[in-house]
Amino acid sequence: MNHKSGYFYLAGVLSFVAPTGIQTVLFPWLLVVVLHESPERLGLAQMSLQAPIMLLIIAGGILADRVNRAHIIAACHLLAAIPPLMLSIAIARGELTYTHLIFYALAIGVVTAFVQPARDGMLSELAGDGLQRAVTLVMGLSFGGQMIGFIAGGTAETNGPELLLYLQALIMVIGAAFVYPLASQGRPAQTKSNPTSVPSSIWVGFDLVKGSPLMRPVILFVFLMSFMYGGAYAVLVPLMARDAFAGGASEMAQCFIAFVFGTIVMTAVLMSRKEIKHPMNAMLHGLVVGGLCLIAGSLATEFIWFLVTVFIWGMCGTIPMSMSRSMIQSAAPQQYRARVLAVYSLANLGGMPLGAACWGLFANVWGPRIALWVVAGSMASIVLAYRWHRAKRGLPHPNPSGG
Repeated sequence: MNHKSGYFYLAGVLSFVAPTGIQTVLFPWLLVVVLHESPERLGLAQMSLQAPIMLLIIAGGILADRVNRAHIIAACHLLAAIPPLMLSIAIARGELTYTHLIFYALAIGVVTAFVQPARDGMLSELAGDGLQRAVTLVMGLSFGGQMIGFIAGGTAETNGPELLLYLQALIMVIGAAFVYPLASQGRPAQTKSNPTSVPSSIWVGFDLVKGSPLMRPVILFVFLMSFMYGGAYAVLVPLMARDAFAGGASEMAQCFIAFVFGTIVMTAVLMSRKEIKHPMNAMLHGLVVGGLCLIAGSLATEFIWFLVTVFIWGMCGTIPMSMSRSMIQSAAPQQYRARVLAVYSLANLGGMPLGAACWGLFANVWGPRIALWVVAGSMASIVLAYRWHRAKRGLPHPNPSGG
């Protein structure tokens, strides 16, 4: 990365993910502790947070290929400051309802759908050589920023949610000032001299992924990871903290901090060694071992041991997250990179709302402990079936050079 542009870019990433960390703790806390909502309602609310991404992120990818990406990101930062301010007003008046949180979730989801492809596309432009290391660095910084937000979110019961929402909005506004100077760097890959109709543009990313022997299975596993592990992270982890260990905002924050600390540790490990030669194999191993961590967590009888399993789960999750993103970044054609990355983001974020709703309903009937077993067993079964299928047909694992 160019040092000056890289620092501005990383500051912009940090200023978006830190408020997201606050939200990650504050949002479920408001639902399950303040409003005493059921697991089904928690799952539906978490689904509302991610659902707009499923509908709009492809449009966000098209926009990022045609409009200056720094302008998109800066505008999204400013827009993202509005929902927390509106929510803080409802709380200050003592009028907070489930409907307020749903509207908040939908608004944040819309903003995320446009900022994510633009930010991913800009990283490819700034990274140059060593893309895998750049992706790993940004991912580690993202989780580090979220950890800061988790720590702040854990103070909701002492400082009050209004103060945290004001802080969330302020950081977003500051982030716009960091990103805007990158306008000269964040030029769209596709120029006006090469127009494409909007209907056909929508399917370009899907067609490229479908036709790539590398990107197709990677996107499939990214979606499954989002549906199973993302849904478990959003719903089952807070429910375990509340139901199994009688926890509140502080305990929920500790769970999220443990996960993110695990990602930071593994990020440091990945950054200290050479690039992994077989990223697909590393991705699949990370998914299976991560499932074993969930099973161990479901068996924990003390909160500290649950935190340990979540920490190791975060370490395991870093590997598929890093490997999948770097493989897609490397395989995507430059002129359509933002649209391919939008498909990646759709898989990465779009599975979570479905998983949140699914596992929320399941946990309401069978409890979060049993749900963790089902999540882990399902993922392991799919990975084993995939490897058996490729071995039966005599196919090698796809790799970046063959994408």
